[in-house]
Order: sequence, then structure tokens, then C-alpha cells
Amino acid sequence: MPNNDISIQDSSIGGKVVGRDDYSLTISTNYEQRSKYLEDLYEKVHKEINENEELRESCEDFDYLNSDRDVIGLEEKLKNGKRENLIDWAKEAKERFHKKLFKYSQLSLSAQQINAYILSNIKRTFIEEIYVLICNNTPQEQINTLITERIINPVKTELGINLFQYNDADIQGMIYFLTGNCHIKWSN
Repeated sequence: MPNNDISIQDSSIGGKVVGRDDYSLTISTNYEQRSKYLEDLYEKVHKEINENEELRESCEDFDYLNSDRDVIGLEEKLKNGKRENLIDWAKEAKERFHKKLFKYSQLSLSAQQINAYILSNIKRTFIEEIYVLICNNTPQEQINTLITERIINPVKTELGINLFQYNDADIQGMIYFLTGNCHIKWSN
């Protein structure tokens, strides 16, 4: 029978002593060393936020329109307004608009301002002219016609050259975006 005994005398070993293959894994974590790259970017962002009052105000306006203040959501609001037939279309239009909104708003402060302006006008018109009729049980066909005449067509006209290439579906998506974010509702 082979002898597996090991004897070490008057020696100093800096590390572990292994008699065969060592399969241990040592993970060294040094969280004190942060990326200088990220640190520099964080400092730059902080400086941009603090020095650019116009950007900060625009972001605050934009955040207000983008905030989800109520948990009821688009689908439930359309159900409450007896517009279940629009749910799939509304979700699709809202998503399509939201993608364009995100794309352009990330690129430009002016794009944020344009979108906030359009969304605010849609909200105002809907509340002052459309919601009143919804509360008075006006037939849906008339509501739809009024949305086209008082919101969609005026927004298309106001867009002028339409740099963002918003079409009728995108403008309807704006309405559903505002609905989903609890700025407008479809029932009293």
C-alpha cells in the first residue's frame, strides 16, 4: 500500500498547500476601485443638469405628461368608456407613438418641447371639448368625428413640415398615451 503522508519541516509557504489538483476558485472583489470613465460621466451629467435650466424645466414638463398617476391603465379606461372594440388598436397606436416619442425626445431638447406642447394641446382639447360630450352620453360616432376634427386634423396642421412624420395613427396614439398615463379618461 502506497504511503500518502507528507512531511514539511522548517519551511514557509505563502499560499495553500495542495497534495493533488486544486479546483478551488478565488474571487477577489475590490469595490473601492470604481470606473473612472463612469465617474467622469456622472460628473458630466450632474454638471449638465445643474447648468442647463432650460433642459431641466423641459424634462419636468415632459415627465409630468409621461407619469402614470393612476393604476387603472389604458385598457380599463377604454372598458369603462364602453370602447372595448378599440383596445387592441389603442395599445398598438400608443406603443407606436411612444417609440417615436422616446426616439426623438432622447435626441433633442427641442423635440421634447415640441412633443410636450402637442400633448398638452391634445389634453386640453380633449378635456374641454370631447370629455364634456362623453359625460353627456354623446354617441361614439360623433365623438370619433369630433376627435378627428378637433384634435387629429389641427395637430397635423400645426405640425407643419412634420419632422417626426406623425400620421393620424400616431396622433391617435398620443390620445391613448395620455389616456394610459391618466391625463384623460373616457367615462365620467
